[in-house]
Amino acid sequence: MRVPVVSLMVLLLTSCGGAVKKRVRMDIPPAHSLAKTASLQQLVELVNERYAAAHSLSVSDLKVKFKSESRGEGYVEEYRSANGYLVVQEPDSIFVNILNPLTKSTLVAMGAQGQEFQMWIPRENKYLTGKIDVQLEEDNPLYNVRPNHFLKGILVEEIPVHGRQHRYFLEETQDSRFKYYVIGIVDVVGDSGVVELTRKLWIERSTLHLVRQHYYERGKLISVIDYNQPVEVGGVLVNTTVEIERKRESYSISFELAEGSIKLNPPIKEGTFQVIRPPGSILQVVEGAHPDQATGERSPPDG
Repeated sequence: MRVPVVSLMVLLLTSCGGAVKKRVRMDIPPAHSLAKTASLQQLVELVNERYAAAHSLSVSDLKVKFKSESRGEGYVEEYRSANGYLVVQEPDSIFVNILNPLTKSTLVAMGAQGQEFQMWIPRENKYLTGKIDVQLEEDNPLYNVRPNHFLKGILVEEIPVHGRQHRYFLEETQDSRFKYYVIGIVDVVGDSGVVELTRKLWIERSTLHLVRQHYYERGKLISVIDYNQPVEVGGVLVNTTVEIERKRESYSISFELAEGSIKLNPPIKEGTFQVIRPPGSILQVVEGAHPDQATGERSPPDG
């Protein structure tokens, strides 16, 4: 009786402990097992109807933490947590007041509406105003802060579904803990056939919650926004933990919103987003990304 060659090889490999294969049990992360399935259309509706339905928001009790990196000096500065309050309104208006933890007086007040911003820093007696374009300060990233940087983190923008300027697509990814759907949004540049990536949104699949956003300019990643602890306010999901890292401006800031202090689409008084310049403050006019256009002058005395 002739034994087939393949059978003979199997017998040899499996004898004397020479197993052909080895099975190892792997732990599957719980969130991987709970991953839900959704279509691109369903995910776009989730973002637009459950997150982007907030057109304005006020928070009377929040915690703020700021960290900056000085590229010129080669160090990182982390400021202690402070309390504050904010008001935001789409598409381009925000006011933030950050308070001294001990005295409850203003540490920094910031406002922006349209293309203009104001910032009041009492400890330096400085009042900055000008365009929201950033004039980069490598030695003091605090001066790179623009209140409009926070706007897209606090208020989630709608995914554009109408018109021909934007297109969106879906991809899947995962890490050691979670699986994600990632919605990418591209800007179509006229009739050239060229597209530019402008934004990505990460939706964690076990909860179908928005957990991260990336913003891009001309292909460069400029803003990383991470979310946690969403709560429902008036049928809208609001993330109560928001961390924003600005790559280009070398700083990051985190917000913790007290749930009971959140008001959805509240009435907003005229002048809310304007920071009034205090008498005697040092005025610094920022004209955008042109360092030679910044000027410094002291305000004239009253009367």
